[in-house]
Amino acid sequence: MTAFGIEEKKKLAPYGYRERLLEELNNVESFIESMVKNKASTGEIERVFCRVKDIRATAKRCSNLTTLDDVELYEIKYFALLTKELIEAYENLNLNINCIRLSSLEKVIDILDPENKKLSTFYIYDSYSDNLKLIREKKKKLEELIFKESKEEEATRLKALRMKVVIEEQEEELIIRKDLTKKLSSFAELIEENINSIGRLDFLMAKSKLALSYGGIKPNITENMKISLKDMFNPEVSEALKAKGKSFVPVSVELNSGTTVITGANMGGKSVALKSTVLNLLLAQYGFYVFAKEAEIPILSFIYFISDDMQSISKGLSTFGAEIVKLKEVIEDAQSSQGFIALDEFARGTNPKEGLYLVKAICKYLNIYKSISVISTHYDGAVSENMTHYQVIGLKNIDFNLLRQKIKSDKINSVSLIQEHMDYRLEKVNTHSEVPKDALNICMLLGLQDDVIDIAREEYRDNGYGE
Repeated sequence: MTAFGIEEKKKLAPYGYRERLLEELNNVESFIESMVKNKASTGEIERVFCRVKDIRATAKRCSNLTTLDDVELYEIKYFALLTKELIEAYENLNLNINCIRLSSLEKVIDILDPENKKLSTFYIYDSYSDNLKLIREKKKKLEELIFKESKEEEATRLKALRMKVVIEEQEEELIIRKDLTKKLSSFAELIEENINSIGRLDFLMAKSKLALSYGGIKPNITENMKISLKDMFNPEVSEALKAKGKSFVPVSVELNSGTTVITGANMGGKSVALKSTVLNLLLAQYGFYVFAKEAEIPILSFIYFISDDMQSISKGLSTFGAEIVKLKEVIEDAQSSQGFIALDEFARGTNPKEGLYLVKAICKYLNIYKSISVISTHYDGAVSENMTHYQVIGLKNIDFNLLRQKIKSDKINSVSLIQEHMDYRLEKVNTHSEVPKDALNICMLLGLQDDVIDIAREEYRDNGYGE
């Protein structure tokens, strides 16, 4: 909600160390508990955030003893007043978070409010200087004389005198502003600490609100290379489906060092499962709650996600070429550290036979490293021994005749009907389980001509690809 919070988000980096990550997750946990119990104080903090302006440039000028103008002095006074309100509201949350240290700026308020008017405005008061008071009294008398004077020549003379007094007033005000800047400069470090604390508080509150909005949970940060995500979901995809009157099907996975392969036909949700996994892993590394019922996640040195759309980084290479360039980088990291690698339908941009051989080779190669690698593919035969194999359940358990009848009566929504009946969950299968023939089933359900279906069936049989 504040410029400081936005800056905190821009500086976001993976925590890297388990102790620091656990501390941040504990902070989020404490904040969530306090937000639920103290809604009024949370609302007050948000109201203060709505009024906080970005005074970093002003604070820096003050620190450098660059004479502040009236607007800048007002900014610092207003910031100090808001800090007072924020401290009161934050203290009501009864939190003890090390990275948030809001310090009172009462002395700053005293400097900029010598007459104790408690107004959120700034003015160079007469009380700052006896000389200024005398100058302003002189100016006021001259203005009264000018107002009463009827002779133009005398009025002109009085106006000239007033202009000299105005210059004297400006010179005196400059002296006062220099003195105020010098006095405030001793609080520059404290102001900067408050700025940083407000940024941290704002960002921590945003993390907590996100978790509450979507039912996020605190992940268990493990010390071994194992990932377990039970009933995870992707909030962005979930919201998009919700807008269409549909719901996200939660997915569960357990991943260990080496290679895990996810198989299933197109439309089966392999990409969404991978993207959801990567999203939740990234969130955990950055100290966010994750979107699942249960989650065990290790500290990861890197996270790579290579999808079929690599052209944005390839600068003219084909999709396949871009994938290979990125894969080379992935392997270099896998050789030296432990992280997570996700390859979504890798090598789909080359011919099927070569694609299968390449995917099989990559699966075998990545299986020797301690990094966790997940490769989704619709190729049969990519899984070798000592690899975990997941399969999208897909259309495996549906009543095809019933679904076919539904599609016949509502051809316009045929694709949507298939999607509604698709089971996007993953199930563990043995190494040699074939990819379900959902592609042929979908062709049949969508009414592709019977002659084409018959030829396809013959090709399946001739190539040992049983239905």
